[in-house]
Amino acid sequence: MKNLFKVLGLALILALGTATVKAERVEMPVEKMPAQVQTFLNDYYPGAAVAKSWAKMMRPTTEPMWYRVNLDNGTKLWFDLTGNWYQVSAKKSTVPVSIDLLPNDARKTITDQCPGCSIKSIKFKKDQYKIKLSDGQKLTFDKTYGLKVKKDKKKDKK
Repeated sequence: MKNLFKVLGLALILALGTATVKAERVEMPVEKMPAQVQTFLNDYYPGAAVAKSWAKMMRPTTEPMWYRVNLDNGTKLWFDLTGNWYQVSAKKSTVPVSIDLLPNDARKTITDQCPGCSIKSIKFKKDQYKIKLSDGQKLTFDKTYGLKVKKDKKKDKK
């Protein structure tokens, strides 16, 4: 009987704890986001219109977890809590992701090994850049910005 009460008590604590804390998407104009977000947009997408922008908030606090901006041209951008970008996607955009977001060594490798390709998306995570190119190739650069993995989407399907 004691075990039953312990299990029920633990279940009640877990249920109450998870019910009070939840993540929620809240519309937020870019002007209210960190200055780094605004600077990034002005530097890499000058004149681009914002279609939608929001923050992912952890409730009951009002502290944002991350920010998201969708541009009218189809580009989607993700920023962390302090406003640093960590993902840019132009999969449905006519404007490719700027190669200038990458370190010099990574830029050189892409221009040398993939001439004529544009960047469809970049994801920065744990000192790695994961890049998808317009020809279907997927590249991963490690923290020294050397090419770590190169996958050709067309060859992978065979």
